[in-house]
Order: sequence, then C-alpha cells, then structure tokens
Amino acid sequence: MLGSQSDVRTPLTPELEEIPIPERTLSTSSQNDIKAILEVLKANTGRIVDGWAAAASKSAYLKGIELNVSDEIRVDRMSKFLTALVDSASTPDDKKAKQTLNAVIRGEHLRSSGLGATVKKVTLLRDVLLYVVEHDLPSINRVTAKMALDAVIDRSVESTVVLLDEHNDMRSALVKCLPGSSSSQTSLDQGLSRFCRSALDYFDTEFVTVFRHNQKLQDLVCLASSAKGVALTKDTSLLVSSFPLAEEAILQKKSRLVNGDASSAGKKKSVGRLKFENAIASPLMRDGEVCGLLVIGDNSRTIPFTADEVALVEEIGSQLSWVLESSAIYSQMQLRTRGQKLLIDTAAALQQEIESGEIYRIVATKLAEIIPCDEFAFYVFDWSRRVANPVYAIGPYAAEIMADRDFSADVGFVGYVSKTRRAEIILDTEADPRGEVIPGTPKSTTRMLAVPVLGQKDVIGVIELLRYPPAVFSQDDLEIATMFANHASVALENAKLLGELRNARDQIEMHMDLLTHDIANYTTPIMAYFDALRSRSDLDEQITGVIEKTAKQVENVNKLVEMVRTMSRLREGSTAPLRSMDLRKAVKGAANNLQSHVIGKQVDIEVSLPQGPIMVKGDEMLADLFNNLFYSIGLPEKEGRTKLIVTAEPRTERKIEFWWVKVSQPSRAIPNNLKGVVLRMSKASKSELTGGFGIGLAAARGVVERFGGNMWVSDIMPGDYTKGCVFNLMLPRYR
Repeated sequence: MLGSQSDVRTPLTPELEEIPIPERTLSTSSQNDIKAILEVLKANTGRIVDGWAAAASKSAYLKGIELNVSDEIRVDRMSKFLTALVDSASTPDDKKAKQTLNAVIRGEHLRSSGLGATVKKVTLLRDVLLYVVEHDLPSINRVTAKMALDAVIDRSVESTVVLLDEHNDMRSALVKCLPGSSSSQTSLDQGLSRFCRSALDYFDTEFVTVFRHNQKLQDLVCLASSAKGVALTKDTSLLVSSFPLAEEAILQKKSRLVNGDASSAGKKKSVGRLKFENAIASPLMRDGEVCGLLVIGDNSRTIPFTADEVALVEEIGSQLSWVLESSAIYSQMQLRTRGQKLLIDTAAALQQEIESGEIYRIVATKLAEIIPCDEFAFYVFDWSRRVANPVYAIGPYAAEIMADRDFSADVGFVGYVSKTRRAEIILDTEADPRGEVIPGTPKSTTRMLAVPVLGQKDVIGVIELLRYPPAVFSQDDLEIATMFANHASVALENAKLLGELRNARDQIEMHMDLLTHDIANYTTPIMAYFDALRSRSDLDEQITGVIEKTAKQVENVNKLVEMVRTMSRLREGSTAPLRSMDLRKAVKGAANNLQSHVIGKQVDIEVSLPQGPIMVKGDEMLADLFNNLFYSIGLPEKEGRTKLIVTAEPRTERKIEFWWVKVSQPSRAIPNNLKGVVLRMSKASKSELTGGFGIGLAAARGVVERFGGNMWVSDIMPGDYTKGCVFNLMLPRYR
C-alpha cells in the first residue's frame, strides 16, 4: 500500500499527475470484511475480466494502443494481471505473489504499455471490482469496500511506477552511452555498468552481466557486471565451453532459458564458478553473428522466468547490440581519424630523420599511441646472411628480446610473415606452432600483431605488437599498423640510400684529398725546376720553347687541383654569415694573378669599374670566384691572344640591390643549346668549349650561388653567338 503523496516517485507521464493517491488505512474491525472482499474477487475472476474487457473495449485510447492485439490475448493478459493482483493483496508479504505481479507488469512493458495506459486500465478495473463487491456483498459498508479496493489498485500502481522507473533507467543508461547522444553522455563502460545495475533491480534478480563474444577464440569477456553477491570483474574471460547455456544460445543464435527444473539441474547453470537455478542467456547479434551475450541469473526466485520476461530480455538485448555496434563504429572512426593524424605526424617526423635508430623509435612510439600494446619489437633482416636481428624493443622482456640476435630469417612469426609478406593476427602465441621461444622469456598466452615492413625488393623487417589477454587486436589495428609499416619502409630505404651516398661521398672526398695533395707534391718541385731552367741564359731557343709549353701544362694541372679544392669547400658548406667584401679588389687581384701564370701572358684583361666603393655580400671565396672564372675562360680555343672585358653596374631586382658583373670574351662562341649547361659539370659541358676547365666555371657558379646571387651566359651581340659570349654574375650589394 502506498504511503503519503510525498513518497510517490516523480511522475513519468502527465497522466499520473491527474491521479491523487491519498493515504488510506483500514481499522482492525474491517479486516474480516477485506478478507470477504478478496474471496469474492477470487471467486468472480472470470466475471470481472469479462466486465473489465468490455469496459476497455469502449475506451478509444486503449483501443488505439492495443489495435493489433486480439480479444483472446487481451482477455488472457487481464486474467493473469487480476489473479496476480488479488493474490498479492491477499498475502502482502508473500514473495511469490509479489514476484508474480511484477512479472505480469513486465509483460505489459514488453507490449509498450506506458504508465498512462496502465492507470487507465486499473481505473476501469476499480469500477468493475466495486460493482462486483457491491453486488455480491451488499452488507459491507461502501466506504470500507472502496478503501479495500483502492488499496488493491494502489498496489498495482505502485509496482507499475517503480518498475517503469527502473525500466526507463535501463534504457536511459544505454542511450546516454551512445556517441553524441547528449551533453550528459557517459562512457560505454559507465553506461554498461549502470545498465547492469538497473537490470538487476528491474528483473529483481541476483546477477546481470554483459559479455563480448570472440568467435575465433570461442571465449566470453565481461564488459560489465552487477550482482547482489559475487559479480564478475571487467575483462574476466570465460571459455564458451565452460558455460553450457551460453554455448547453446550462441550455437542456436537465440535466447535459452533454464528454470531450476530437475531435468536440467547441474547442466546449464554455471557461469564460471557461479551457479544459478534460474538463468536467461540472450545472444547479442551483429550482421547475423553473435557479438555478445546478455546473461541474467538468480537463485532466489520462487517462480520461473516467464516467456514475456525472456522476450523482454531479447528486446533489451537488441537495443544493447545496437549500442555496442554504434559504439564500435564510432570507436572505429575515432581510431581511423587519430591514425590518419598520427600518420601525418609520423611522416613529417620521419622526413626529418635519416638515422635508422631514431626511425625505429619514432615508429614504435607513434604506433603505440594509436594501438596500445604491452610489448613491442622491431626486427630487421640481413638477407646476405639470411638472419634477423631485433633493433628496438619495448616491454618487460625488452632486454631478452634484444639479446636474441642473428637468428634464422626463416623461423618464428618473423620468418613466417616475411615469407607471406602479409600482416598477421595471432590469437595465442603459445599455442601457435609457428612461434619460436625467445630465451629468457616465460611461456604465456599473448595476442600478437605481426606486420611486415616491405621494401622495393625485399622485406626490410617485421614489427611485432603484443597484448596480454583478454585484449585482442582488430582488423582496424592491422590496417593502421600496415600503413605505419609502409611509412617506416620508405624512411628506412631513404636512410639506407643516404647512408650509401654518405659512404660514397666520404670515399670520393678521401680519394680526392689524397689525389690533390699528391699531385701538388709532385708539381710544386717540377715548377721550381722549370723556373731554374728559365733563369739560365745558355739554353737553346728550341729547348726554351719546350720548357714553356711543358710549364704551361704543369701550371694547368696545379690550377685544376685548386679548382677541385674550391668545389670541395663548396660541398662542405658554410655556416658563417656573409660580410662586406670589396669587389674591385677581388677582380683586380684575380686579373693580376692570371697575369702571373703562363697563360696569362697571352690574355689581355680590360677592367672598367665604376668610381667609388663597390661592396658585395660574400666571404673569402670571392677571390676564388674570379680566379677560377678568369683562368677558365682565359684559356685560348685557338692560337693567338685572348681578351677579357670586365664591367660592373648596379641593378635592382625584386627590390633587392645587386652588382651586375659582366665578363666578356669576344673570341669564344657558345651555341644557345650549350649556354644552360656550360656552367654545370655535366656530360654536355665536357667539350672543348670550356677548354677542359668546365670545373672552374662550375666552381665560379657555386660561389655566386653561395652568396645568394645568380650566374648565366649570354651573347655579346644578342642573337649572334659567333660574336663572343658574356659571363654574367649577379652579386648581392652590401649597404
């Protein structure tokens, strides 16, 4: 019986607000009358149900709600409700009577009967009951009869309100853990835990658990559990074979029920170490496959689970499946979004890294951010010896993994994945025969994701991620790890290529240093010998000519060595800032230097520079620029003297001030098709056009670009290359 109005729960529908439920009490003297009333109700059940059904059929509201329900079914439900209601009123403290009434009310929830419809029905029932009592017990006081019947009806309303509240709590818990449901959204774990607590109250049972089912492993993993006694902790794993009722439900893909009958005793009621006399196992379906299980168990029920309650569990299970699927899809989208962002970050990080060791670390840390794992290992192959070696490892056994070196490239999961060239998810590394034991590591069940790092020709290595049960890897994890492996492959191949280029460059530099050093050691004394011979006045004229020609060739060799050294300095680069340099001094110094050489005696240099300071941005290599340029273009193409004309003028381009230096040579013709390559050390520029000193022009161009300038070749007379060429240098002006 309800207490005062202050004890009534918040109305779930507007209809409830129209029904005041005042406090009602009966005197002791009326108890006999009450018993008589209840006996009359029991004796006239059929009559009451018929009258109730007739009254309900006249209500347009109720007819609209139960439009598709046949009269036979409607009458049967009313009969069950009335019987349970009267039994509960007759024995208020009887557990079985209360459970029976609640089971009937849950059946109404299955048929989507809200509080408004229920109140409307019991209001009609109240009128019918009062009519029957007044007709069969005319001697009982009308007020006493009405109060007794109100108490009976109040009992049903109270149970309806409480159960409907708990029913709404269940559904609300599922709705609130849906992605983007509302501002009060909860996590999936929190929502499932609240759902289990609400279901425990709603079904008045002792145990409710939601499991995830892994078809490959044939196990059940607890997602959430609530119990009045011992509950399962989250992530508890059970083999399906250890839970016969669940095994049957999964196999048949439909709900299975056990209600403590002797024929099934001890057969289908165990959940791990827990045993229940009554249990429902309802499979959660996704795309026609069992993705989970909703289990309800109880040892205290005095009545079996009804067919309506099983159907209600199935309906709730369908909603639960939808919530789990929606959450899985949302998590999948989040995973892919985070994966794409991390891939971009990883690619950017790898582009800036050329050391293999750092590449392994970047891949491991970035991959662990998107695919959490308990252990990580990166193996690299040496196919020349057909061995594999760990290069990076994370986890409790990282030291043991790194110590297991030079093992065969054909064994273990590493060897298998390298052969198939496909990523693999291993559900049990201990039971899988392809695995190999790493010395010093314990035997234990782990899940593995093994991904090959594929190069252009061979498999570069294999990435292994491990998780401890019950955690597993998904297909999304595999796809993301494969994309990371592809990035790692490109980075490692680039690092290998750069390493090879570095080694080749170092070898070239070493040989070049040795060569230029040794050549200078030989040519320096030779030039000294020639100078000594030139100083003699008794030499034959013919011999003197031979000496001059030979000295000229030795001088060319020395100059070539100087040009090579200039190119080496340019390759080394410079971090020193550019400073103010005197262009006039550099040009005149190079001109005087050319005159001191043998070929300089056949070169006429005409320098015409503006008055005043001519300062450019540069460094000490400004002198090398003009030394190499004058010497290279001063070499004659034919017999006779060579003339060089040097001019300079200020010029502004793109708001930047330059000194435009022109070095003209009327006697050298450079066709248009060679103007773009003559300043580069290429096959096309290796011709007599540069007199064998293309390296000198390339060195001059390199110095100009080092200063932030530009160099190109043009004609003295535009359109007619036979009239001579001009070497143009645009050098940044210093202010």
